[in-house]
Amino acid sequence: MASRKYQTPDGAVSSNETCQKQRARAVRKRWILTGSTSAVLGQLTTPMLFAILALFGADLIELYFASRLGVDELTAMSFTLPIQATVFAFAIGLGIVVATRLTQARKVEELAAVSLIFTAIVGVLLAVIIWFNLLPILNLLGFDETVPQQLKVWPTLKTYMQYRLSAVVLFFIIMVVFGLLRAFGNMRAAAWLLVTFSAAQVLMSALLFSPVAHSVQLSGLEKLGIAHFFAASIGCIYALFLLVVKENISIKVNLLSQKSRAALRCLIRLSVPVVAMQLLTPIAQSLLMGVVATQGNDAVAAYGVVMRLEPIALLLPMVLTTSLPIFVGQNWEAKKALRVRRGVKLAVVVCVVWQLVIATLLFLGADMLSVGFCKQSDVKGAINFAVSVLPISYVALAAVMLYVSCCNAIGRSGVALNFSIVRLFVLSVPSAYIGAAVAGFHGIVWGLTLSNFILGVCLVLYSAKKNETLSVQKKVVLS
Repeated sequence: MASRKYQTPDGAVSSNETCQKQRARAVRKRWILTGSTSAVLGQLTTPMLFAILALFGADLIELYFASRLGVDELTAMSFTLPIQATVFAFAIGLGIVVATRLTQARKVEELAAVSLIFTAIVGVLLAVIIWFNLLPILNLLGFDETVPQQLKVWPTLKTYMQYRLSAVVLFFIIMVVFGLLRAFGNMRAAAWLLVTFSAAQVLMSALLFSPVAHSVQLSGLEKLGIAHFFAASIGCIYALFLLVVKENISIKVNLLSQKSRAALRCLIRLSVPVVAMQLLTPIAQSLLMGVVATQGNDAVAAYGVVMRLEPIALLLPMVLTTSLPIFVGQNWEAKKALRVRRGVKLAVVVCVVWQLVIATLLFLGADMLSVGFCKQSDVKGAINFAVSVLPISYVALAAVMLYVSCCNAIGRSGVALNFSIVRLFVLSVPSAYIGAAVAGFHGIVWGLTLSNFILGVCLVLYSAKKNETLSVQKKVVLS
């Protein structure tokens, strides 16, 4: 009897854990509103820096292994990059929607399982649609299976994509849980999730390409596909472990209940605009790939390397687009406009300096980098030229990326959408097309470089006009 007297009911334990998490989130929110601007941005950004580096670094290493197989394999994989970008865009969009919906919900547990099932359904549908239309999609991107070089790699490329598409659901769950952990403030666990997934992919690829696995009767592209599927499986298991064990979120659900059906309808309604926004970039990349394909296989191979290098070169701006909106959004909501201005100014200055350093390093190391990916003279020369010229324009592109993310954070999604459309479809794609007509692959690189600088100038002019309008309005109010 005495032992029963001091037993704590299960409901009370659950309630105490919930209260502790709510208090922790409240403390974190106060810190974002009152802490040193540089310290807050630094702590929000640093864990994600390593996570995003690991994610895109694994993709770059995968392309490096493909380049070791030959120019034909490198070209074939390059044709699939817009498809992979589409899958990634869906994953990011679903992560944003689920994280937003869960952080707003009163009972997180009731919605978590529904969100994961919704994610799995979307993943299955996307994978099936891409698989049954794989060859037509590749044909639209410029792949021609009747050409001898591409006909030779088509069977292994098809098997590679079969493994990649089989892992779509697993990858979606990883990215959705990643978004949830960030929304709950657990940046360290979110970072470890991406690092675990990326490390598993690199290690499995290295193992399959090592002398130990020479007896395995698989082509190089098939080995890369298996490595990705294996890594996605490991990452998915770890993601569910973090969600269920570390965050104490149950994933049991009754899909026939009214609440579950309402949650599914809400997720569908929220997903359409968010995913559509995320798909702008892969659509533009697909159009660019079509333009590049007109210049031949060597240009496609070189452009594939540039596509994989770009996220690494833009690493800090990309990470800041995930951390800066948290700072800007919460301080804007708290009416701390001066603090928002200070944070954005600091982020822009750091990004400009970062991009200048990266552009200098890539210019100096362009020859070594191009030889590392391909020793064939035409491909090597194209990579060398692109890596020497294009990164300097990332200074302007970084500023635009930060501006768009801040607009989304303060509810000005219309401005962000307009800038994204102008960047991708008014400037980048037409500039590349005109450049290709004038000077081939070199013209495409110069066109993309010029479009980034033009967009940067447009941003400066728009910001100056906006500040002037605000100053006039302030004077009118004071008078």
